[in-house]
Amino acid sequence: MKRAVHIVASGLLCARGTSPSTVGEALWAGECSSDPRQLGERHFPYFALPLDGHDWSSRAEQAVRHVGAQLGPYAPNTPLFVASSSFQIGLFEQRSAPFDMPIGSASFSRQIADWMVLSGPRTSFSTACTSGFSAIDAAATLISAGLIDDAIVLGIELANNSTLAGFAAMELLSRTACRPFDARRDGLVLGEAVAAIKLSAATGPWKIAGVANGLDAYSTTGPDPEGGPIAGVISDCLRVAGAHPADIELIKLQAAGSPGSDLAEANALRQVFTEAMPPLLSLKPALGHTLGASGIAELATLLASLDAGQIPATTNYEDLDADIGLAPTTVRSNADVRRALLNLIGFGGGLASLVVERC
Repeated sequence: MKRAVHIVASGLLCARGTSPSTVGEALWAGECSSDPRQLGERHFPYFALPLDGHDWSSRAEQAVRHVGAQLGPYAPNTPLFVASSSFQIGLFEQRSAPFDMPIGSASFSRQIADWMVLSGPRTSFSTACTSGFSAIDAAATLISAGLIDDAIVLGIELANNSTLAGFAAMELLSRTACRPFDARRDGLVLGEAVAAIKLSAATGPWKIAGVANGLDAYSTTGPDPEGGPIAGVISDCLRVAGAHPADIELIKLQAAGSPGSDLAEANALRQVFTEAMPPLLSLKPALGHTLGASGIAELATLLASLDAGQIPATTNYEDLDADIGLAPTTVRSNADVRRALLNLIGFGGGLASLVVERC
């Protein structure tokens, strides 16, 4: 018999605050400011961690220790699941050549475990923007099957020029702001985040009702604009959760302001939810797109907001795109949401959906 998997603790450090609750309060207040980050002669808006200093390793250690402390006590042998797109690329950029490269970037997970004083098994996930949900899926599967009782899932994405330059070279970055689903959306705004959740077979306030992952092979850089593969993953997730579309009371969108991905997600949502569309919320205008950490960071933020009985407004949305035909919520509200769907759409075709349910 499969066991329920609960979220019993969370931790978060991002541009909006130093804990899930402070980030939730900032979103409720409508905060969405960012700082410029220079790349050559160009400047892009960027959501940086509120940490002093420029040494990459020192900042990483500060952030990981800070987030780990928010999880409360945990056994040293708790399995660790690490999600990231870039791991320690920023550290490599700071080192003077020549230097010895590690066998694999995932070796950074051993360092994270040391900072968190964890001696248990460590597993790394790098599936672009869906990394966080991939890690949750693996950890939850093991807990559900009775193979482990607890797990820590940590998402980490720290500043580096390689990632920024790659997105800039493909003209995927906005020069102004993230405008999810907006007619004037013109690209992503990147950011840093370190976030973690503790999953357990023990009872907690929320449980992982369902997770589904998939691939969209439409192109190497963007999803099928008709949204079919995304709709398929959402439907799979609902089926695993034992839920119907009408049971979902809130959708946390991927909606990062990308012209193509936003359209594909909207088309997928219409296929699944037809005329009974729940409220839609995008967190990326306030947090930035934190890539491999986004799944964990946005989950921790959303649950903190819902625990406070709050649905924040989506900032930077102004004009309806006729092709999308959907608008995210722009007015904050108080609501007792018991079941929510979270979407992720990753660069390179990765897709993931997660349903959380209040216990």
